Parts: sequence; C-alpha cells; structure tokens
Amino acid sequence: MKLTESILTNNPCYKQGRKITVKGLMLHSVGCAQPSAAVFIRNWNKADYDRACVHGFIDGNDGTVYQTLPWDHRGWHAGGAANNTHIGVEMCEPAEIKYTGGANFTVLDKVKAQVSAQKTYLSAVELFAMLCEKFSLNPTADGVIISHSEGYKRGVASGHADPEHLWRGLGLPFTMDTFRKDVEKAMDMMKEYVPGTMTEADIFAFFKSQGMTDAGVAGLMGNLYAESGLKATNLQNSYEKSLGMSDEAYTRAVDDSSYGNFVKDSAGYGLAQWTYWSRKQALLEFAIKQNTSIGDAKMQCEFLMTELRTKYQSVLNVLTKTTSVKQASDTVLLQFERPRDQSEAVKSRRVAFSQGFFDKYANSAPENATVAASNLPYRVKVSIPDLNIRKGPGTGYARTGFTGVGVFTIIEEQDGWGRLKSGAGWICLKYAEKVM
Repeated sequence: MKLTESILTNNPCYKQGRKITVKGLMLHSVGCAQPSAAVFIRNWNKADYDRACVHGFIDGNDGTVYQTLPWDHRGWHAGGAANNTHIGVEMCEPAEIKYTGGANFTVLDKVKAQVSAQKTYLSAVELFAMLCEKFSLNPTADGVIISHSEGYKRGVASGHADPEHLWRGLGLPFTMDTFRKDVEKAMDMMKEYVPGTMTEADIFAFFKSQGMTDAGVAGLMGNLYAESGLKATNLQNSYEKSLGMSDEAYTRAVDDSSYGNFVKDSAGYGLAQWTYWSRKQALLEFAIKQNTSIGDAKMQCEFLMTELRTKYQSVLNVLTKTTSVKQASDTVLLQFERPRDQSEAVKSRRVAFSQGFFDKYANSAPENATVAASNLPYRVKVSIPDLNIRKGPGTGYARTGFTGVGVFTIIEEQDGWGRLKSGAGWICLKYAEKVM
C-alpha cells in the first residue's frame, strides 16, 4: 500500500478542527465512474465545498491511498452520528461503468472494472489493518468496521448502498464480512513482521568486538537508547502520527518498496534515529546490499561502524581509547548524534543511561547462549512464535519465514546458527534450547 498525505486544508470541515475519539472505521465508495483520487481532492479542497469531507481516498488506477484529513479529525462522511466516532474512507470507482439511477449501473468493460475495484479493495484492507493497529481496534468486533450501507441500517449514517452495490454489480466475491476477515488477517501478518533483533548484551558484545573499550561501548549505547530505546525498527514518534504508520508498518512498507519516501521524509529511524537524507540513503543502500530488512539490528550496527570508520573517525578514536563513560557519551552526543537539544540536562541523562550499560556489561566476556556443537544432528526446542528462518547463517541473509513454537532438528552449525533438517533455512541457536 502506498500512502500519500494530501490534507484538504481549504475544506470547511478541516478548518473546523474538531477531534474525535476513534471507535471505528467506515468504508465508502464514491458513487460515480471516477477512478482518479486527484479529481476528488482537487474539487473538495475548496473553501466553498461544505457538503462533505473524508479522511482518505483510494485511487482506482493504482490503489494509492491519499490521506485527506488527520485520522482523529471529525469528518463529514457518514451523514449521521458515525461522524463522531468513525474514520471515513472513500474508494474511487472504475471508469468502465455507467450509472443509470441510484445505485444501479451498467458495466462497459467488466475485466477492467473488476481489476480497478480489486485494487481499491486490497488497499482498503491494508489501510484499515494499519488504522486498527494504530487505534487498538478489533476489526471483527460489532460496529467497528462498517460500510456506509451498514451504517444506514444501524441508524448512524445516511441512506446509501455503498460499497456493497459496486462489488455485487461487478460480480466480485467481496462482502463486508470478507473485508473484515481480510483486515484481521492483514493485522496478523503485521504482528508477525519482526526483522532480526539483538539483545542489549548482543549489541554490547558487537561493538566491543569492533575494538571499543567498555566505556566507549557504554557511551555509545546510552545515546542509542536515548534515541530509539535500542529498537532497530523505531520510527520517530511524531512521524508515526503524521504518516499514520506504526514502527512495524513503516518498516514493512520501506522493505517492500510500497513507501518510497524513506530517504527524503526527514523521519528519524532506527537505532541511531538516522534523519538526514544522505545518511538514510546510505543506510537504505547498505540494507539492500546485504539483502536484509531496513529494520535489521545487526545490519544497522554494521552500518553504524561503517559511518564511524569513514565519516566520524574522531568519534571512533575516542570510543576505542577512552576509559571515561562521560567522555564517550558526550562525544557521541555532540559529534555523532548532534540533536537539537544539547543541554547539560540532556548530557546528564545520556551519561546516566551509559553508566547503566557500563555497570551491567563492562568487563564481561561476550555472551554466548548458543547450543554447543556436538553429535550432529540434534534437536532443539523453540519457545517463541516468531523466530526468523533465514537463507543462510546470519542476519545478512534474507528471511524466508518463521519457525513457530516447536521442536526442530539441526543438521549443521555455523557461527552460532543451525541449519534445519526440513530445508527451510537457518535459525539463530541463541534462541533455541537443546533437547536432551
């Protein structure tokens, strides 16, 4: 799903600025043979267009979603009480139909019309899954996701037949029940999307293996924690709201190229909250070269080391020599992260984080919780539902799926990774327990 912001700032509804507590989502279709969202946006974004205003349009040509109101803004879409509780989204309709009266139409080219309607349906599923995740909504709960037609039957919307009339008239197998179930499935897929992760101990061990002192690693990690909570998929909070995407949804969209503005959107992202366009472009190119997710923690750590070695040598020199946690933390803050606020309060806060990592991990050997190699093949127990399976022994290899909880047979080991007997790929043995 491609999501583009195009707020109707001239529409009287937007200017009213009323907010709602989002309790549900309403699906509409425009009721005329016009697949272009741009046409509606152009016509509705006027000071004298006081008849309607929705939160988004879905283009019938390519499925692009155009957000036209802030999601928590009260819209004029339902013609009833649902305006006070529901987000409203319009699907554009195919050019290959001709209305003959009311909700009735003839079909001029069935195949082309069906393709257009399928595109809007699929984008609507992805959008509603994202919004349900954002506002903690259960897509199958009564009254949460409804059509304009269902809203009319419930007495919370005006008398319309959309969008079910369109699907019926085109002979498509879509209903609001199938739509709600598809949204639920899409949400499940979003929850399963977990790029390669690293524990605090993993991160400390990695940077220590790159020649940093304990104080240097701690100073770096304290800053990374302040920036992202050491979460590699972290999207800057203010952009979660403006883009309407969670950390996971943003990461997935960058990975599958459905969101094409990663480099220039100015949104802080990842362990170091990379923001400036040239650094984000370099990060994206690095991830693509490694054939891994933009949110993969090991890849980001390796990219960070590349930056230190090529563009921030003075910072790296400090981190490889210092015995002072404060010197390391201040150096990373002032010369590498360089946030707008560099006050003494910010320095003290980051030094405190850094000291915590030093106290916890300094002078310790890198943790190795992997299963000891012996007597291949052997079985391991996986107790988490989303352990990544990769094409090769490392996070630099593409993910092929997840194990699920269960017992698996390992037939080969390499660098702390085990190859599955099933042929599905490799798993990190750190997250597996040998079955005796």
